[in-house]
Amino acid sequence: MGLSTREKTHVRRSCGGGFTLIELLVVISIIAVMMSISLPALTSAQKQAEAVHCLANERTLTLAWLEFAVDNDDRLCRPEGTLTPLRSYIETDEVFQCKAVAEEEYAYPPSRRSAYGISNTMNGLLGRDGVAPYEKLHGVEQPAGMMVLVDVIVGYRRREAFWPLLREQETWMWRPWSWPPANNLQTMTARHNNGCNMSFADGHCEYRCWRDRRTLELIAGEIADPRKASSGNVDLDYMVEILTR
Repeated sequence: MGLSTREKTHVRRSCGGGFTLIELLVVISIIAVMMSISLPALTSAQKQAEAVHCLANERTLTLAWLEFAVDNDDRLCRPEGTLTPLRSYIETDEVFQCKAVAEEEYAYPPSRRSAYGISNTMNGLLGRDGVAPYEKLHGVEQPAGMMVLVDVIVGYRRREAFWPLLREQETWMWRPWSWPPANNLQTMTARHNNGCNMSFADGHCEYRCWRDRRTLELIAGEIADPRKASSGNVDLDYMVEILTR
């Protein structure tokens, strides 16, 4: 029995296959919408993974910092910028690098790179703003509340320890930026979702999200006068709490 004219037409259309231009445009539009929805989520997940990896680095470095004290009669290592005293305790240079920092930002080879800094309170060469550094581990008062390591800017050799504070009489404020950058004590970052990772003398690590918008503007260099970023700043109060004795 032969096919009707209508059935033959349907068969020809079915055998022809393929999409029409309109159908292709619809599919492309759907794919574009799905990508626009998923990409921010993927980017956010990547940044979160970088922050977690960074926190693990700081945990490892803090354990090395504690081990150094055990091996050196309880004396704390000097907080120099390249963290040289800790390198013999770490098997790979990658632990000193943060995945959120691009390769081209580093100014030195892997053996001298460090995306982390140690507080001047932990055996710095000089007292800062009336705060005498601890010299020995067991002399650290309230170790769970005293900061050791923190994310810092990279690209310059930091000869000084981490110390973003300045005290004028009895008032604390953020330390101004200085030039050249190698002498800059204001090395704070916000590279992990408007915050940074830090560790403490008892060995624990945590993430700190900067809560005052002025802190982010200061870090970005958008505020020239740090006094404008200091008054009533909860981030400054927190930093004073964890850096001063």
